[in-house]
Formats: sequence, C-alpha cells, structure tokens
Amino acid sequence: MDITKIKELTNQILKNRNSECSYIEYKKSEKQYDKILKTICAYGNNYYCNSAQYIFIGVEEENNKENKAIPIIPIKGIKESQLELVYNKLNSLRAYLHPIVSFDIIRNDFEGRYYFIIVVHDQKGGPFAVNERAEKDKEINLKSGRYIRNDFETRIAKVPEEYELIKKFANYTFDEDVNSTATIDDLSIDYIKEYLNKTSNRLINENLNKLELANALKLVDKNDPNNIRVYNHAVLMFADRPDYFIKNSYVELIVDINGSKQLMESKSFKGPIWKQYFAITKYIKDNYLNSLIIRRPDEALNRVVDNYPFTAIEELVANAIVHNDYQNYKNIQIYINEKEINIVNYNDPLPPIEIKDLNERRTFDERNAINPSIREKFKELHIIESYGTGIGEAKRSLESNGSPNLYYKYFKNASITSVVIPINEEYYEIKVGIKPHKKVGIDDKNDIQTTILNSPYSNIVKNKLLILYSRLSEDIISNSNIQQVLEVGESSATKYIKIMNELNILKEIEGQGKSKYKFIQ
Repeated sequence: MDITKIKELTNQILKNRNSECSYIEYKKSEKQYDKILKTICAYGNNYYCNSAQYIFIGVEEENNKENKAIPIIPIKGIKESQLELVYNKLNSLRAYLHPIVSFDIIRNDFEGRYYFIIVVHDQKGGPFAVNERAEKDKEINLKSGRYIRNDFETRIAKVPEEYELIKKFANYTFDEDVNSTATIDDLSIDYIKEYLNKTSNRLINENLNKLELANALKLVDKNDPNNIRVYNHAVLMFADRPDYFIKNSYVELIVDINGSKQLMESKSFKGPIWKQYFAITKYIKDNYLNSLIIRRPDEALNRVVDNYPFTAIEELVANAIVHNDYQNYKNIQIYINEKEINIVNYNDPLPPIEIKDLNERRTFDERNAINPSIREKFKELHIIESYGTGIGEAKRSLESNGSPNLYYKYFKNASITSVVIPINEEYYEIKVGIKPHKKVGIDDKNDIQTTILNSPYSNIVKNKLLILYSRLSEDIISNSNIQQVLEVGESSATKYIKIMNELNILKEIEGQGKSKYKFIQ
C-alpha cells in the first residue's frame, strides 16, 4: 500500500467534491460508530468488487441540486488533540466484526484540517458480518448481520445477496460444480468430437475413447473415484438434452410481428448450448433479417441498410448464453416484434458491472465470469473472439448501419436483465410506410445483388461490391478500374476480384488480355 498516493487520491476526491458511491463514504464524526462499523463490514464484503474503498472521518456531507452526498468544504476536520483518541476508537471496531476485516487507518490533512481515512482493500476469508457484540453495545447498537454496499446505501444483505457473497468468497461457479445426476454416459461423443474439430485444440487425439476425451477436456469430476460424474459445463456443452439435467437450459424465441398476442409464435432451441447458439442465430438471420438497397438523388452511391445487423445478433445472443445464470432454472428468451429484438436473461449483472456500464461502455476489462468454463469453450469455438468486447462490437455494428443504439433494461426486484436492439429507423419507415422519406428509391434486388447481400462478408465489403456492380455492371472489369472506382490499391482490388469470383458473380472474358471480367448477367 502506497500511503502517499492514497493521501493524494483522497485529497483529490475532496477537492473534486466527489459524491458518495460504492467505494466512497463521508462521516462527520467518529462517534457515528454504527454507520462506520456497518460500512467497514460492507466494504469487506465488497459486493461490487472494488479494488479499494474509503471512509472519510471528519468530513460532513450535503446535497445540492446537481449532486447527492458531496463533501462540505471546508471540511469539519478533527482536532489535533483528539487524533490519537479517535484513532484508537476506530481501531477498536475490528472486535465487532467476524471474521475480522483487514483495514488501514491513515491520518491526512486537507486545507489545514486533519481527517482520517479508513481504507478497505479487496478481502479474502469472507463473507464478513457484524457480530452480536455490536448489537449489545449501547454505544454502537447495530443489528448483527452481513452488510453490503449498493451505491451510497449500506444495508443488511438479502438472502440472494448473501448467497452471492458465499459463492464469491468460495470462488464457486455453477458451471464448475458437479452435476447431481448426469454421468459420462449422458455426454455425446459425437458432440465432443465435433467440438474438437471446430477448435484449435490439436493436442487431444480423437482416437481416444469417450472417457479419455472427457478427462482430457476436464469434463469429469476429478474427485470421483468411479470417474463417471461430470461437471455442469460438460452437461451444457455435450449432453444431447442439457435441459433434462439442468432445468430450462434452452433458448426460447417468441415472435409477435403483427402486434397481436393471439398470433404469437414460439420456438424452442434445445441441445448443447453452443449448438443452440448456431441454430438460433441462423434461424433469426434466415427468417427475420432483411436488407434494402437505398438510393437517393443527392447520393452518388447506393447504400445497404439492414433492419438489424447480424453482428449485433451474434454478439448479444452469445453474451446471453455465456453469461446466463443456469442455476436459477429459467430459460433465455428472445422476443421479436415489429420494431425491436429483446434478449432476456433472468439474472442480475455480475458485479462490479452495473446496468449503466452496459449502456455506457464498450469494453469490459473485468475478468469475473458467471460461467468461466463455458466462456473459455465459446472462445475456443471462436464464438467470442476476446473477453469483454462483444457488447462493443454489437454497438459498433449498429452505429455502422445507422441504427439506434442498443440499450439495457434491469428489473431489480425480479432479477431480469434484458437488452433491446431497435430496428433501423430508415429501414422501418421505408418498409412500413410510416413517415416515408421523400425521393427515395428502393431497387428490386436482382440475382447478383441478392447474392452479395446474402454473402457472409461485412456490410463494408457488401457496400463496396454493390458500388462496383452499380458502376461496372455493363463494363469490362479489371484490377485497374476497380482501383479507380473504389479508390483502393492494387492488393485491395485483387481481393475484391477474388471475393466476386468466390461468389460466382464474375465471368472471365477471353481475347481482352489477362484477368479481364464481366458481371454474369
């Protein structure tokens, strides 16, 4: 611990007049024993996984129109003659905690006035509780229990929150727990081999039998003398029907395009969760994703606009499956209506991530995972490319498509987190006829345009190909005129010729020199 840096940091917090939050608390007097003690306990439990948390003693707070619980400057402070007495009293609070929370008490001064900082770092050995002595002590008179901090509120943890604390300090995750009923016999060797074929793990010989493969992939309980019991992540990844062993471990698609509940359609996707991912994303792409080619008089080039970019669907469905709380036995639900796609998980955001982070941030460096083994296997399958980037990729794809940004909703009392993907407004207004754009033409997609739009390439590549088709549909195509039309270099032009050949939309022209092509009519 660097005391000098902590002193500089805490003085800067006072100078900035930062509001109370999950890691900052102001107390005007050391005699607020009950409030200080329960905050130390809550900081020890560190529900939101902060690296360090601070209680300012000798600093009074106030509310103004813009902010709540900001420090009053100049600070109240502590008299120099009282410093030792206050220090000893704060130090004595350790005896009212079980197990004892490790914290430091640092003296600091701000604008000529002394104050104390209680610094609580991330702990091991919890959960921590205020013991019964605090309740019996007339000076403290604080109810015993495990306290947590939520923004600037400190309170006794509710039963689900206590359970989360127990899991946190035990490093428990459901996917790495042993399933209560499933055995090695319930895993499919075909799915295991298919997984190996799709991953880069070539160290495992596919000629091994099922048990040998399962042991190599760490699917079998290492403490089972019979070598047959398997982990939950093994069931979710490789059982024919994981939902037979882990209730409701499937994705349900609910479609209400016409806005009439009587016409709602429902389809369930069951089987290994990675197979669910591929099946649900393909089904949505094939049935509910569409594109328009738009041209305007004031725009030289045609544009492709998707109702929903497929990248956003891929990233957010993967996120929902990987971060689902399979222990609550509620299935993931995806709702599609006329104006949006809504992906619903029945669990809270994983601390320290909060709903505002999901809405405001694009990258997440936090390494906590509700299902670490599943996350690792999805990365091996290249369903996720790197940790903490999926939401950002989804946001960028919507931005590139000209769509409204996605947004998260959180229903705290029901522990529901959902992400909403709005339809592209330009697509919707043209297609449905609400607030139609003037002087906008929509090209009927011919075979070549349809081939381009249905190709697996990014929207950027698709738009480049459509530009080439609109400009060169009747001309002989060469590397040099692709360079001129797209304003790219020789290697990029060669790449686009290769892509168009792969899509079978070009034919080579004889008698015109080397590498000359035309679009197939």
